[in-house]
Amino acid sequence: MGGASSSPAGQVPARRWSDLGVVRASELGELRGRRGARTVPPAPVVEPAAVVDPARPEPPPDREGAAVLPVVGPLAELLPAGGLRRGSTVAVCGSTSLLLAVLAEASRAGSWCALVGLPDLGVQAAAEAGLDLARTALVPRPGPRPAAVVAALVDGVDVVVLDTTLPGVRWSAGDRQRLGARVRQRGAVLVPVTGSPGTWPGAEVELRAEGGAWAGLGGDGAGRLRSRRVRVRCAARGRPGEREAPLLLPGPAGTCAPDGELPVGAPLTGPPVPRGRPAPGSADVPVRIGVAG
Repeated sequence: MGGASSSPAGQVPARRWSDLGVVRASELGELRGRRGARTVPPAPVVEPAAVVDPARPEPPPDREGAAVLPVVGPLAELLPAGGLRRGSTVAVCGSTSLLLAVLAEASRAGSWCALVGLPDLGVQAAAEAGLDLARTALVPRPGPRPAAVVAALVDGVDVVVLDTTLPGVRWSAGDRQRLGARVRQRGAVLVPVTGSPGTWPGAEVELRAEGGAWAGLGGDGAGRLRSRRVRVRCAARGRPGEREAPLLLPGPAGTCAPDGELPVGAPLTGPPVPRGRPAPGSADVPVRIGVAG
């Protein structure tokens, strides 16, 4: 499984994955549907390294020769490697929608993703954003030692997300350095979710979403929220300044889309008009949006 296959997850017994509280996202709905049960037994977990897709295309190499996991086009233009470079740490600040957009393309391409923390993340929203739930592992409550959970997942998962704002958990400089070193060794991608910029100093790249103007309601307040216009900024180590792009996050289809009318630096006001807008008089059925944040 890409970089993770260089250190097979088979070295980590299945029992250990269950001990970590890992639940495959595609099975979460079944577990929640068992009403009346006071306790839910652990769901069977498929070892990431045991799932092999022979048709999966190899990710393109970046300029340094390391594999790069794909991201959606609008975000690829902001990232220095054009995607998620294996062995790197990419921090995401201030937006669940942005986090899901970062993961979606790699998940669709066959990469395994694990999300540690984020107990309020909606699985349906993740699916609408483009994640493959069959290849998404959730650890909503990692316990008092989340760093150990993340380190174990890095051994066999392509992209590991961790919620750095978990109550009662303090991430020391030593924790960050050890996780960064393990990620580089295993060829995974670490995605810390932070509450404010600069709170994960070891990140090579930091993405953040600013502003937010929703569209879809008519003048009388009727209708459905269809898209949100935001400004995404990207800071990268070794690159001067920041890059920014106005995006629809989510767009009318629930995924990340470029904002075709908003110039860089313009205020986030007015209804967004995505590229490929239907011609006047054509059918334009609103699509329910399940991603928020």
